[in-house]
Amino acid sequence: MKKTLFSLALVASMATSAFAQETDSVAAPQSNWKVSGITGANTAQTALVNWSAGGENSVAWNVYLNATANYKKDKWSWDNALVTDFGMTYTTSNEWLKNVDKLNLSSKVGHLISRHWSISALGDLLTQFSRGYDASTNPNVSGNRDKYISNLFAPGYLTAALGADYKPNDNFSLLLSPITGKMTFVLDKKLSDAGAFGVKPGKKLLAELGASVVANYKQKFASNIDFSTKLTLFTAYNSDFGNIDVNWDMMIAFKINKFLTTTLTTNLIYDDNVKSVDKAGNPRGPKVQFREVLGLGLAYSF
Repeated sequence: MKKTLFSLALVASMATSAFAQETDSVAAPQSNWKVSGITGANTAQTALVNWSAGGENSVAWNVYLNATANYKKDKWSWDNALVTDFGMTYTTSNEWLKNVDKLNLSSKVGHLISRHWSISALGDLLTQFSRGYDASTNPNVSGNRDKYISNLFAPGYLTAALGADYKPNDNFSLLLSPITGKMTFVLDKKLSDAGAFGVKPGKKLLAELGASVVANYKQKFASNIDFSTKLTLFTAYNSDFGNIDVNWDMMIAFKINKFLTTTLTTNLIYDDNVKSVDKAGNPRGPKVQFREVLGLGLAYSF
């Protein structure tokens, strides 16, 4: 009887072990979603004492989030990206002024027609969070609060594009769209009445049909260096065809240790509809806009 019980126990043990090994050998199903990104906060400070070259004491900070959520199954793909950045600078003369303000949400759906090419539709929304002031305007001085030059959805850019998307790997994509609608919103009445950002005075929308190119690239150059960039080119099918609007973003994050990260972000813009003025207030043509922010702070990658 004891031998029988021992034999049954041995057989049960062997069966359980075999079942466990078989279960372990079956890989867990892979998710069709791939989510990644980086978020953090940076600070910078400048102090001057009897500095003969001139300048001002200042303190600056910004918080940011760059995130992607991409779906892929069979011949279908759905790529989503969110880029936010907001920061302010405090100086002895201008008080608090924002130095960076960006909200960009994009979504692209594609259907594979060959190994690397897809027919894709893209929607892209670009705006900012709050009012912006000229560097010479102190909004804390009485009467200056209404002298802002930008605001939430003033401007706001909504782009819808249909075209061919080249994507040889998960790090690079190039959308070529001969059918692109670009809508410029100026929902703030004060700026709308002034005809800011290319809209006609009193109007809140400028709609354009044209062609566009959108390129995205990201790369992990080392275990502690992340790089991402996005380039958008657009030209309208009107009398100004050939004048190309440019929006080029770039970010490098260098992780120093577990807690500290140095980030460098740049943004280059050329918009043919945004006219500049000289110091006397006389209108001038559009100009290249460029912004660079170098910061040290806390960051988290996922």
